[in-house]
Amino acid sequence: MKGHYLVMDNAPIHTSEDIAKYVESRGYHCVYLPPYSPELNPIEQFWSVVKSKVKRNKFLDKETLMTRITEASNSLKLCDFKGIVTHSHKCLDKCRNSQAL
Repeated sequence: MKGHYLVMDNAPIHTSEDIAKYVESRGYHCVYLPPYSPELNPIEQFWSVVKSKVKRNKFLDKETLMTRITEASNSLKLCDFKGIVTHSHKCLDKCRNSQAL
């Protein structure tokens, strides 16, 4: 697979013909993940980590959800992102080889 790809889930807005035409007009190829496959989508892994950090402690009186999400996101380091992408890549390789996740 050579070129640039935009990986998306199968949400109806992502699978519309208009979206596909737009993405392809920008020089990308659309790749759609199978249903219920968050392991293959790095952004799902990212939100899982952020969500666990947000839920770790009770909210303070003046603290907002947006503040907590921002702090959790900012606490991630480059090695965390590399780990997230590596995890998805390993899962994708397993899928290609018909192995169980």
